[in-house]
Amino acid sequence: MRNQKELQSGQSGKFSRSHSGGISMRSALGFGAGDFFGGGQLALVTTYLALFWTRFCGMNISAAQGIIGASAMISAVSALLFGVLDDNLYRYEVGRRFGRRHLMLMIIAPSLLVGVLLWIPGLPMLLYACVYVLWVMLAQAFQACYNPLAGEMTKDFSQRTKLSTTRMFISTAAATFIPLAGSWALSCYGETKAIGYMAVAIISTVMFACAVGITWKTTWEMTPRQAGFEAYADGMVREGRLGARGWIRRLIRVLREYGTTLRIREFRKHLVIFLLVQTASDVFGQTFLFFVLYDWNRTAAFASLLLGCAVVSLPLMPLFGKAVVKLGVRRLYALAFVGMLLGVAWLALAWVLVDALPGSVWVVLAVAASLWFFAFKSLVGYLPWTVLVFIPDIDQIVTRRYRSATFSSVQSCLRQFGSGVVTIGVGLVLGAVGFDSSLPRQSHEASLGVAAVMLGFYAVAMIISWLVSSRLVINQETDLAVLHEIERLRSGKDKADVDESVRHTVERLTGLSYDECWQ
Repeated sequence: MRNQKELQSGQSGKFSRSHSGGISMRSALGFGAGDFFGGGQLALVTTYLALFWTRFCGMNISAAQGIIGASAMISAVSALLFGVLDDNLYRYEVGRRFGRRHLMLMIIAPSLLVGVLLWIPGLPMLLYACVYVLWVMLAQAFQACYNPLAGEMTKDFSQRTKLSTTRMFISTAAATFIPLAGSWALSCYGETKAIGYMAVAIISTVMFACAVGITWKTTWEMTPRQAGFEAYADGMVREGRLGARGWIRRLIRVLREYGTTLRIREFRKHLVIFLLVQTASDVFGQTFLFFVLYDWNRTAAFASLLLGCAVVSLPLMPLFGKAVVKLGVRRLYALAFVGMLLGVAWLALAWVLVDALPGSVWVVLAVAASLWFFAFKSLVGYLPWTVLVFIPDIDQIVTRRYRSATFSSVQSCLRQFGSGVVTIGVGLVLGAVGFDSSLPRQSHEASLGVAAVMLGFYAVAMIISWLVSSRLVINQETDLAVLHEIERLRSGKDKADVDESVRHTVERLTGLSYDECWQ
């Protein structure tokens, strides 16, 4: 083990490294490997967990969805806690020794193996609930320490793009190939036996732990000095006992800091779009298998195969970035939402014609609908993450600080809370219409309920998001204007000399008067 002084100096280990040659492909792949867990675990859980619990673990749909939804709400709170904890680990000796990001990764990697218990039939319901709560909290802790790594490994824009592109590719590949593996396993072992689901889930869980371990081993982060913790690194300051009042004061300051993000008008609009897109994706993931089984009267293996159609998005990803530059955020959002609505209509058409067309013709229709749907679903999922990059720039002209992690934590918290609400809602609606996944066929009302939840929620979410996106102001030009104004003010120029067009742009983006900015 390296000595403490060497690690604090940041000259070796999992801290700062020299990048005269840039980020190597090995480093990019090592970083991106982590999101095999980030994207893969979501695909695994949303596709199979509720079905597995209701078929083989003795739960009804309301109980299964209730556990998943309540756990998401707990995860929402943990998103804020883990973000603050991870950012401040350099205050403590253990963080300075192992790294604030890498200490978390080192703990998370082996802990993920507890997820195997979710896929063993016959355990008490309370145990399933406790393990799942731990699972989602581990996933949230991973996001808290993983997301900042790209920004800490390099400051070069092209190198960051290389890291982000690799991450997105691996994440999407995981979300695509896990259902394909599920389709193969269910075809081999049968859908009425637990072994097929267990094989895919347990092997995936082990691979998740290995992927996080690879990221822990191959990435690096800022030194304590680079991160602004010089006094702690030099031993001049030690984190003492705060006491109950100290912790309460610190908690109030943290909550106030998070609350100030909602002052930014463009962030509020972004949040509405992001939350609707993500919760619609959650509802789709939780109900698509049921929709294929009971509305299309096909098998779970066929449903898994259709989910594999998401592979169409992999070669499209480089085009998405070019389209943002050429068309702008607002127009590309409009194109994406129109494409999504057509995809929803296409899936509904396949439902209407399921018994009217010859089998082979209908399969072609269903596969074509899935390819179209997943291509635009990928674009709709990609755009909010692109917009989020610009939000801290807008905030910076108000607060004079760059708070990207703060905005990311707020977004993650609200996303998990929204996911919990809609998950519980899905369970209540399906329970109310008499849905029972243990039955080979559903009542007419239950089949209608599944279709209404999946297709109806998605359609409404896309329409509202389209309307909100039409009012977005953020694009490369407006962001550049804000950045130039920040540089002008930082150089000591007078606020009163601001160009009127810049003043107007700043006020439209922030929702505040220019006089309230750069206080």
